[in-house]
Parts: sequence; C-alpha cells; structure tokens
Amino acid sequence: MTARARVGHALCVAAVAVLVPFGAAAAAGSARQVAEHDGHPRVVTTVLPVPASSDPSEPHLAVDPNDPGRLYAVTQVQIPGLLTQELMWRTKDGGRRWLRSPLLGGVDNTSGTSGFSVDPVVAAGGRSLVLFGAFALDADRAAGKAILRIGTRISTDSGATFSAFGTADRVTLPLCVFTTGCPSPPNAQGLDKPWLAIDATNGRFRDSAYLVWVHDFADGRHQLRFSMSRDRGHTYSAPIVLDRSTAARLDGLEELAQLAVRPDGTVDVVWNAVRRGRPVILHAVSTDGGASFRARRPIAWLRRGASRSGIVTTLAVSRLGRLGICWSQARSPHRYDPLVACKIADHDGSWSQARRILPRDGSREYLPAAGFQGERLWVAAYVSDARSTRLVAVGARRKGFGRAITVNRWPVPGSRVCGPRVPECLDTATFIGDYIGLVATPRQVVIDYIAPSPNHSQQNGMVISSLRLARDRPRRSVSPRIPVVSHPQAIARKGA
Repeated sequence: MTARARVGHALCVAAVAVLVPFGAAAAAGSARQVAEHDGHPRVVTTVLPVPASSDPSEPHLAVDPNDPGRLYAVTQVQIPGLLTQELMWRTKDGGRRWLRSPLLGGVDNTSGTSGFSVDPVVAAGGRSLVLFGAFALDADRAAGKAILRIGTRISTDSGATFSAFGTADRVTLPLCVFTTGCPSPPNAQGLDKPWLAIDATNGRFRDSAYLVWVHDFADGRHQLRFSMSRDRGHTYSAPIVLDRSTAARLDGLEELAQLAVRPDGTVDVVWNAVRRGRPVILHAVSTDGGASFRARRPIAWLRRGASRSGIVTTLAVSRLGRLGICWSQARSPHRYDPLVACKIADHDGSWSQARRILPRDGSREYLPAAGFQGERLWVAAYVSDARSTRLVAVGARRKGFGRAITVNRWPVPGSRVCGPRVPECLDTATFIGDYIGLVATPRQVVIDYIAPSPNHSQQNGMVISSLRLARDRPRRSVSPRIPVVSHPQAIARKGA
C-alpha cells in the first residue's frame, strides 16, 4: 500500500480540535484476570488504559536485555475527529504495574494538533536506552506542507521520557493530500512500515540501532531501505537499498520487513518479495554492524496461486543465535483464509521444514508474533471463524508445535476483524493493525495485542497477557546439542 493510502486511513488532520485529556502516567489494573488450566501455564491478563473513546491498534513489545522484569509496550490510538498518535507503557516488575506515557505525536514527542504518528515499534538496549520507532507526520499549516519522517524517539531513562527524535528518512508532501484529498504531485514520494532493532550485545557495535522501512515513489517503484545509528538513535547513516520492486510486481504484497540482532552482533533482515512470479520471504545478513549485507536469499517460497494480500512475517532470534520465522498467507486466490507456518534455523545453517502451528484447524489464522524462550520458539496468532475470534499461543516441539493455549477469546466473528487487510476493511469491521508483539523471558511469555470490539459503540482494548512458565531449560526436543556459536553465512546460504 502506498504511504498516502496508509496514512490517509489512519490520520485525520483537524484544523480545529480539542485534545482528549488524560493523565501523564496511569497504572493499569482495572481489568486484571488470572486463568489456569490443567496442563497449561497460568495466564495473567491486564487491560491497559487508553484515552477515552480512542481506538488502539498495531501493538508492539520489547524487554530490557539486562532486566527481564522491565517491559515496554507501544500502540497507536485513533482519537475521534482528531488524529492518530502513539502511547507507551512501561513496567519494572514483570507486568504487575504499568505506567503510561503522555500521547506522542510528531517529532517533538508531544501531543498536539499538528504532529501525528503511526506504525509504532519499540526496542530496548543497554544503559537505560529505549527507542520508539515511528512513522511521523508533522503538519506545517503556514507553508501548506506535510513532513513525513521515519525515525526513532529516544529515551535514556528507561522510557520515562523521550528527549529527542532521530530521523533516518524524510519526504515532503502538500498538506492537502491528507486534509482534503488533493492529488499527489507527479514526483511524490512516500514512506511506510518501519521496523527497529538494537544491538544489545557487548560487542563492538553495542547499542547500535537499526531501522528498515519502505520508500515508495509515485510511479510505483518501491525501495526497501536500511539505516544504522552509532549514537543510540540520534542520527542515522545514508540508507542502503536492500531490495527494489514495483507496486505492479508486488500485486498487493507488502514488504513488512523484520529485523533481529543475534548474540554475536549479526544483523538479520527478512521481508516479503516476489521472485520468478512467486511470493517469497527473503533474508539478508550483515556481519559488520549493518555496513553491508552479503546475502539476499529466499528462505521460504510461498503459495504461488494464493492471494498476496495480508502476508505478515515475524522474525525471532534465540539466546544461542538460532533464528525462527513465521508467516501467515491465504490459501485461496480471492479469499482471506490464511494459515500460519514457521521454520527454524540452526547454527549450521539448516532450516527446518515449514510447519503449521495449528495443523488440524481450518480457521483463519493471522498476525503471528514469534519469540524464543531460551531455545524454544513460541508463536502467538489470532484465530477466527464465523462465530468468534481467539488469541492462541503455541510452543515449538522437535517436530512441530504443541497444543495451542487459548490466551483470550471474544464473541467477534472473523468478518468483523480488519487486520492486516487495510484496503478491504468494511465499515462494519474494527481495525486491529498489521502486527502484535511477543517477548519471552526465562519465566514468562508476554503478548500484547488488540481485543477487537464487538460493535461500533465500544472501543478496542489494548491488552497484555503473560503465560507464566517454569525457567527454561533447553531440551533435546527443542534444542539440539550444538556449540554456542552462530554462522550467519551458513544460515543465509542454506536458506533456500
């Protein structure tokens, strides 16, 4: 989707507006539930507070690499008649108490009627560094311009405040493109879907920040761009173009790139692309801190004849450097009936076969999020049918996945849930976004997600659920006995 279409869907620029009042910090806990089932982990669910009458979507989650009790959750919120801005919650006690940030709009990190933002993503590094990646739009009404930026909000006090914004890419468009819908100029450019990672190792690129995003052009060209920061997110290098495509070639496919950093500092990027007329997930590897990438190889060939709309990919790295990748893709050419499958790579570069997370379920499975608890891959995803929608979590086993754990359930049919197929959202559907968040610590798997509203009279909910688990001990069933070393070239070479 073009930047104008995505931002136009999410942003409403108002010439005159009244800000929604709220507290600068709010402790969640108004709706905290604990569920426990025989043979399953204990599930603790907390609804995080959002401004009144606002709808949250596109949540993401990060954990402090040195303190598993410190978690950071972000989302974007649509405020009726005003604009889309972003929020972050933080906890230092593993999720028992959450504090909420003020609304964050444009690059000045404040709330107002001229700064907007979408596509939130968060990462944590060492020495209290928290970076909040965003696609920000700042309106210069006097000049009639909208300035679009991809970059990072910067916190050096563990997310308590955001003191700066580092820009990796920017374009300027007429403001009327977003206010009155005037045509874009013939040389217009756009931005879309940033993703973020921080090198949290003790290596030579410690605290480096990495961003990947799409830069598109009015003639349909797409560039997947990558940039790095060596000063904790304040400034970014000139972008590297990882891939080039066109809207016609993609034919509804979105790149939706993902980033991860391995324990040895290797940077991995995956994204959706088209090769030989077929959708594919590509993988690029950098061993020099993002200065260059040696490989751009397929790691998963997707169904050729199925719809390309709504393909969402998620990437995870284990504490020993193994990679896990999951994706959702439709089965049919003209219906959104996706399934979720995953592959795992070991240190020798061998990828497992693609395995479904719910092999005996025919429901619609979408918006996967993956993370490793030790060496065991966990995956969360929505599952919808004609009567209800649920969020499930599944842990990997040696030859597939274990029993699905129902984390939450709503009497909302799949037809009422819009995500990630933004162009085809109906007026009766509720938008939840293009992704959810998942992190795993030694004792719990934490998921942040959107609870879809059953009707237009109610707002979506921003929810955190924790699966309380015993301390992870790698086992043969989920982690073969292999040396603690990673070989990025081997993984890239054998990905196809």
